[in-house]
Amino acid sequence: MHLLDTVKKHLQKISTRLANRYYSNWPEDITQFSNDPNSICLSQWWQKEIPHVKDVQKGEEVPTSTTVSWYPMDSEEHFDSLPTQGPHYKFTKDNVQYTLNSYGYRGLCEPTASKHFTVVVIGDSHTFGIGLDDKQVWPSQFQKLLQQQYPRCRIINLSLPGCSNDYIARMIYICMKVIQPDCVIPVYTYPNRREAIWDSGMMWQLNTTIPKNPVQSEYEEFQSWFMTINEHTDYYNQMKNHILIESLCKDTILIASHVVKLGIFQHFLASEIGYCDVARDCKHFGPIVHKKFAYYLYDKFCSMQTNKDSVK
Repeated sequence: MHLLDTVKKHLQKISTRLANRYYSNWPEDITQFSNDPNSICLSQWWQKEIPHVKDVQKGEEVPTSTTVSWYPMDSEEHFDSLPTQGPHYKFTKDNVQYTLNSYGYRGLCEPTASKHFTVVVIGDSHTFGIGLDDKQVWPSQFQKLLQQQYPRCRIINLSLPGCSNDYIARMIYICMKVIQPDCVIPVYTYPNRREAIWDSGMMWQLNTTIPKNPVQSEYEEFQSWFMTINEHTDYYNQMKNHILIESLCKDTILIASHVVKLGIFQHFLASEIGYCDVARDCKHFGPIVHKKFAYYLYDKFCSMQTNKDSVK
């Protein structure tokens, strides 16, 4: 009942705002937009610059320009709480390193344009590589393979743990303006995730859990957003983002995949190697899965190059 009352209050607020701002005197920014949509950016989230991780990863302290042994979701406390693993488990407190650039994204490459062959990869925590060392994550493995053709190639990993497909599409839009990559590899995440912006202007990557101890107003906004999520909107949103990305990358090599593919590799590998290949946190995909995924993407890349050459 409390949630319903909150929704009613919010509907009244929307109605009042529309009446005051749009049905009588148009706001100046909307008037400018109506005259020339390219003359103004109405939302800070569509600026033509790469955002800092701290601006999109709320609720977490994210280090920058450094290498650390732990990262949110892969903490020392969590590691200590894990039950004893089998002999295949090779992770310790000392053999996983996270290198983060000045923006807070994983890897040494800064998200800037370059004359060298540049690949942008964007996904969730699985592409970020939670629980894996810098050298084990698939973007790093993919770079090793790609160096056979492009010795000085750059891999820019803009993945964000917990992100949505909305985030992936929005970031690719910005990347095409700023980085102008030669190749883009989006690894789509679970379709129920969304980007949402609260009344405060704060953006959240909506996952299937409500953050701990949010202020009451934000807690209610989370609840109301979850009520809009179903399979139909999930699939609509998935296709919307994919179609947007395809149109953005029409003149760029695009290799689109999905986190489900990593799960399939993990499943079939288990029967081959005799155990489930997982990362240090025992939740995310392990190094063998990442290596296999890197080879899979590289094969697709080579196939696309071959087809491109044959057309010429």
